[in-house]
Amino acid sequence: MAAVFWGLWWLPLRALDATGLGPAALNLWLYGVAAAVLLPVLWARRGRLREGGIPLAVAAGLFALAIVAWNGALQTGEVVRVTLLFYLAPIWGTVLGRLVLAEPVGRRRVLAIVLGLAGALVLLAEAWPPVPRALGDWLGLGAGLVFAGSATAARYGRVDGRALTALAFLAAVPVAAAAVLAGGEPSPWPSVPGLAVIAAVSLLWLAPVTWALLWGAARLDPGRLALLMLLEVVAAAASAALLADEPFGLREATGCVLILAAGALEATGQAAQPSEIRRTPS
Repeated sequence: MAAVFWGLWWLPLRALDATGLGPAALNLWLYGVAAAVLLPVLWARRGRLREGGIPLAVAAGLFALAIVAWNGALQTGEVVRVTLLFYLAPIWGTVLGRLVLAEPVGRRRVLAIVLGLAGALVLLAEAWPPVPRALGDWLGLGAGLVFAGSATAARYGRVDGRALTALAFLAAVPVAAAAVLAGGEPSPWPSVPGLAVIAAVSLLWLAPVTWALLWGAARLDPGRLALLMLLEVVAAAASAALLADEPFGLREATGCVLILAAGALEATGQAAQPSEIRRTPS
């Protein structure tokens, strides 16, 4: 359920365009409301925050940057393209895991990297060289890369997942505020009715779906979790094709299949290593 609702997250984001706020200002208020609600979680897990130290701070800061960039990508780009570009994150995670944590890279992961990069090349092959050209594409690709950095920092420090997410939501507020100042958006102050709608989306969609993901993640092995989260791509692609009339032709379908295959290959590789799962902190 969490994966499907994350795949549909672009719907309330774009509906909130009616508030008149720019993407960064909208992020500022969405995560400001969520952070205020999550402050008791941060207080309850203050011991874990102290234990996390610098790795937790780095992971939370990168996570905050990733979610702000990801929302901006969904607001400004084509949903299917930016979702698929974000889902190259396992490739960047494998590279960073090798460089930072000296994790082994077997043949399965090499094949997953090849499939993922092939999918990205297909998606970006409208012109040469095959690189992102739209802002949304760059934000989606960058969000996946930064998210992989956050996950690597979290693995390095074995940080607590709930403390990480709550702290990241809090850190997203200054990140979004900096984006508002740098981007020269219109006034970041919503009307009272607009703020009420933003608060409703934050409290009735953003916070519960995040909680559902964390609840499930604490009870599933990493491989099965990664497989289930691929439903996000399916939900995003189907909903965008049906509701946003976005192009979904042979190129998009081929890129989708290749990147989903890369994610499934990586996920089944994790599921096949139960000894590593038992050593992974929840």
